[in-house]
Amino acid sequence: MFVFARFLLMPFVLIAVTLFAMGLHIIGTALHHQLAWHQTVATVTDVSPYSEMQRNGLTTEGINVAVTYVANDAPMTWSGKGKIIGLYAASKGDQVEFYYDPADPSSLDTAAMKGWRGGLLLLAVTGGFTAFYVWFFWLRGRNAPPAPPIMPSPVRVTDPDAKPPQQQRGTFGRR
Repeated sequence: MFVFARFLLMPFVLIAVTLFAMGLHIIGTALHHQLAWHQTVATVTDVSPYSEMQRNGLTTEGINVAVTYVANDAPMTWSGKGKIIGLYAASKGDQVEFYYDPADPSSLDTAAMKGWRGGLLLLAVTGGFTAFYVWFFWLRGRNAPPAPPIMPSPVRVTDPDAKPPQQQRGTFGRR
């Protein structure tokens, strides 16, 4: 049963490893944006709600936004779906902190400031589960001291007419 459980949980471990890699990617992207990208404050100049129908019949609602900001000492504007830049609720005139790519100032990101927390949560949960799984099912009994060998009884009672035991032949191959 123990071996069965070891392999029964293997798909969950593979999912946990994948989520662990995703957490590393989220943290890496957030830290890269915080270190390499420049920070600016943008002003929301226009907000309008939208609703779009998906292929499966569900309706997605969000906001279209327009923001103005200064990047590389030049005034810039951006407009589009708010979720693209990580903006899900805003009002006209709001001040929002963004990170922008100095090589392409039209690339904005708000998730750089908050994305690493979700990544840390993913790392903690999936890493803890995977470490426990590996320890419990694969490593726990490896360093245990060897069990003492089973010794034959020093007193042996044998029948004088008994034949010596014959070695059993293998069941595979020729007889």
